[in-house]
Amino acid sequence: MNLLHLSTADLHGGAAQATYQIHALLREAGHRSVMAVRRKDSMDPDVVPVGALSLWKCRWPERAERLRTRFAGGHRVQSRPLYTFNRNLAPVPDWEAALEVLPKPDVVFLHWINHLMTAADIRRLAERLACPIVWVLMDMEPMTGGCHYPGACPRFRDACRDCPQLEAAGRCDWAERTWREKHRQLAGLPITFVAPTRWLAERLAQSGLFRGHAIEQIPLPVNIRMQPLEKAVARKILGLPADRKIILVGSHNLKDSRKGMEPLVEAAHLLAQGTVPSGGRPAGREDVLFLLAGSNGAELAGRLPFPSQVLGYVRDDIVLSHAYQAADVFACPSLEDAGPMMVSQSMMCGTSVVAFDTGIVSELLASGGGYMARLGDAEDFARGLKAMLGDDGSAGRRAAEIAARHHDLHRIAQAYGTMLDRLADGRRTR
Repeated sequence: MNLLHLSTADLHGGAAQATYQIHALLREAGHRSVMAVRRKDSMDPDVVPVGALSLWKCRWPERAERLRTRFAGGHRVQSRPLYTFNRNLAPVPDWEAALEVLPKPDVVFLHWINHLMTAADIRRLAERLACPIVWVLMDMEPMTGGCHYPGACPRFRDACRDCPQLEAAGRCDWAERTWREKHRQLAGLPITFVAPTRWLAERLAQSGLFRGHAIEQIPLPVNIRMQPLEKAVARKILGLPADRKIILVGSHNLKDSRKGMEPLVEAAHLLAQGTVPSGGRPAGREDVLFLLAGSNGAELAGRLPFPSQVLGYVRDDIVLSHAYQAADVFACPSLEDAGPMMVSQSMMCGTSVVAFDTGIVSELLASGGGYMARLGDAEDFARGLKAMLGDDGSAGRRAAEIAARHHDLHRIAQAYGTMLDRLADGRRTR
């Protein structure tokens, strides 16, 4: 089949990397797969950059839509610090280069498409190509008025309005405007959604926009570089001490409140003070090293009661895999997450995980491979860290088995193949 994937990027960011893995997997399965992206970083000839048209070169409906949003004040709408918000203000995409490479796709895949296309662009492209649409969810943004994670806000289940993640000044109730535009343009389209986790599938089923749409639950593929390696080897490569217990912490932005660094810091202090409920002596400063991967690591290091080594934002998959392999445990304190993908990657590398019960965690840690802490409970998180630091390595071996089975590439390719066959059969019978 001819498959066209639409994504903001091909390699920049976790969502883009996951999209590229899906594209590569389906291409290896024998499909003609092409990615159309705003930002291209790979050398893959099947990834086509999408340009932006000026208003004066685009069609009148596209021009009118963009002018309306400008006059309505959309470009003045600002999200609160540390929140990512899609204002539905992408420039007009120029699809011609991609459609020259793949003029008649059998299926169009949408992935993470912020800054690539608006809701109206999706509808126009669907009408132009007249083929099934599959939307692979990377977070909750498709079902909200613009936020990627709603936190405690339940409005995505009905209709978004008065979003707490937007600055009060100039808000214009932009979330309600975007939600209604999505409803007008997209709610009636026969989109099939792919939810990589049960957590996302459950929230999509509650969505006021897409409740009742077809949902497939298919895990994301994980980069094949994520494999177990002898810890001593990985530590030597990264120049890490051989005689310390290493706790790896990673996130795109370690200041993001959704990533749970506040309860992590509290858990670390409990561990250092020896007040973890399971008892035992406190972990000495000379015993533990925190390895911090992501932006703003130095600030977090200053709040931890143990020595830290800051890796910064890691763009190289090989370096990231060595970080997982060198650690005794990966600490993932995310409070709300569609993945986190780093949980899967750590487990694939044979490193146990301590994480709060959100996203994929319940699917991967329910039968071992780490410790699943009660959501937001720093004391329980500290208990998990203490247990995994004292493990003899069996939890890491179990983690690798569980993750390899869950993210088995052959099984994922089969699931996509079954879905594509069903979409093709449905198209033929219309």
